[in-house]
Amino acid sequence: MTNLFKISTTDLTPWEKTDKHAVNREDVYEEWTDGNWIDHRVIARTRITGTVVLSFARPADWTAFLTLLTTTKDPEGFYPISVYCSNTGTNESINAYLTIEGVTKWDLTTPRIHQGVTIGIVGR
Repeated sequence: MTNLFKISTTDLTPWEKTDKHAVNREDVYEEWTDGNWIDHRVIARTRITGTVVLSFARPADWTAFLTLLTTTKDPEGFYPISVYCSNTGTNESINAYLTIEGVTKWDLTTPRIHQGVTIGIVGR
């Protein structure tokens, strides 16, 4: 199986909701329209962007994830990650800014609490 999402060397694929994996490589470009109303683009580079959704049912896994975020964040605010790009079918190792949005879900039939996060990814 492909590693869909790693932060540094820690594979987070086992906690990922794979049906929500939405990461793609996109062109970054400057666009303008000339006097004849023809659109032009100059592609400057490509950038990897998207989201992954993780869900942790065990408190120890959630704590390990929070520790991972704290210890691997660069002073400039980015993380070294490896991520699968859906539109190219490749794994890419990049430095990326991550936006973490958390959710907590309680299972009322058991004492289980699910900690989840949606991680927004933007390559540097």
